[in-house]
Formats: sequence, C-alpha cells, structure tokens
Amino acid sequence: MYLAAAVATAATTAVPLAMTPASGLALRPDHPEPARPYIVTARDREAARDLVGEVRWRVRRYYTSALPGFATFLTPTELDELRADPRVRTIEPDRQIHPMPVRAPEDPPTIKAGGAGTTVYVLDSGVAVRRPAFGDRAWRAFDATGGTGRPCGGHGTRVAARTHAVAPKAGIASVRVLGCGGSGTLADVLAGLDWIHRHARGPSVAVLPTDGADSPALTRSARSLVQSGVFVVGAANGGACRLTPDGRAFSAHAPHLAGAAARHLERHPDADPATLAARLDCTTARGTIRQNPSRPNNLLVRNGGL
Repeated sequence: MYLAAAVATAATTAVPLAMTPASGLALRPDHPEPARPYIVTARDREAARDLVGEVRWRVRRYYTSALPGFATFLTPTELDELRADPRVRTIEPDRQIHPMPVRAPEDPPTIKAGGAGTTVYVLDSGVAVRRPAFGDRAWRAFDATGGTGRPCGGHGTRVAARTHAVAPKAGIASVRVLGCGGSGTLADVLAGLDWIHRHARGPSVAVLPTDGADSPALTRSARSLVQSGVFVVGAANGGACRLTPDGRAFSAHAPHLAGAAARHLERHPDADPATLAARLDCTTARGTIRQNPSRPNNLLVRNGGL
C-alpha cells in the first residue's frame, strides 16, 4: 500500500517536459543556449503558479506545499530575466546534497517513554524497513528519486535504527531523497519535504541528516514544515547543538534528538515545534528533555513560522 502511494505521489510531483513554451520569457535563439538546473523560490504561491505557467515546458518539479517554487532548467538569458522578476524571491543552482555523519550521544535518554503515537520521517537514502528490530513500525513512505524506496548505502537505515533505539514505539517513515551513489539533489530533498508537508498527520518529527543548510529554498521549506506542526531536526558538524529562532534543531546527534522529540510528543502530543525546541536539552546534545523545563521561549513561539 505504501509503495503504491509513493509511486503515485512521485508521479504527481513531476511536471511533463513537453509543454507549450510560455510567453513571458525570451524566445529561444537559433542556436539554443545551454540550460542548467536551478531552484526558483517565488514570493508566494500565486506568483509560483504564474511563473510555472511561463516556464512550464522545462519545469522538472513544482512544489505545492512546503515551498512556493519549482525546479527547472534555465539558460543564462532566462536566468537573468527571472532574477529581475519581482515575483521571484531567490534562484539557486540545483546541486548535490550529501549525508552527514551522525554520532551516538555519551549518555542515553532518561525519559521513560517510547514515542508511541508519533511518526519520525527519515529523509535519507532509504530505510531497510524489514529489519527485525523495527518490527512493523517502519515503512516506505515516499521516494523522491523515482525509485521504489529500496535503501542504498545504509546511511538512512543507521539513522532510523538510532532513532528507533531512543523511541522504540515511534513509527519510522522512510522518505528517500538520496540516490545509490551516496548523494542526491537539492530538488529531490525539497520534494521530500514537500511530500511530508502534504501528508504528515498527528505528532511528527522530520530528521534530515544531510548538508545543504545554506540553501535558501531548503531553509524556507524546513521553516514551512515547522509552521505546519512538524518538528525538524537537521545534522550539524561537531558536538554542539543549535536551535534556530523558528524552532528547528541542528545536532551531530540528530537521530537521537529526533527520538527524544518523539518521546516528548508521546507525553505531550499537542506540543508545537517551537515549544518542543525550547524544551530540548540542546546544550548537552544528549537527546534528552529537561526534567523541569522553564517556560517556553516567547521569541521561539512568536517566530515559529515564515
């Protein structure tokens, strides 16, 4: 069931290439310029729809939830025109995204809860969902690479296993965004975030143990996911753990932090991501929750969205 849903969803995120060219951009020259892949973020959803209508003949992906934008091919002339368009917020080259190493914390979590009733979305290279340790709690949810969700490389499975060790009763949804070569594209990672934004229900955590934190489109998509109620944990170099004003967390112990969040959401299923971020013991990066947390940071609550 999950495989069929993933394949159907993947088909809806891709835009047919053979479409009529729009009238808003420059006409093709007699000797076509080379086109390169880019991610275009629009000012809002209406602007994104208008822009897709103008360049849809080369649009590869149209993001409908987490990001008002699309992935496309642009020539240098088209790139200059779009950069001057007031409907466009940012344009960045599509690029390779790589998994980041994750480490185990020095001390195990201390909260006696297992994450029941929560879902942890693992955006990585796929998860070996039939691994006996997972029981029936892991499934293939979506494959942004166009495949069947089968895991490659083992990184996603290791991340899922470490999350499962911390929150053994949480569901593990495999959202494959990396290919078998050990990396993926920014366009596919954005598609994974977009899919979660559309399908996440109930207490949810998304763990993204990859690089790409400097991408404006990736940042905006993650913020949008937080605003929708999904707590987002990204990977970071070193042992420090960092919280952003909008309620995201970055840690070298990202899987354990995701498991800790699932534990807390079992006990407090209505906790919003900003409040959850404020209560995470991020200073020690042990993936635990403060036993006697202070009141949530008002700045985090106020800035919990875009």
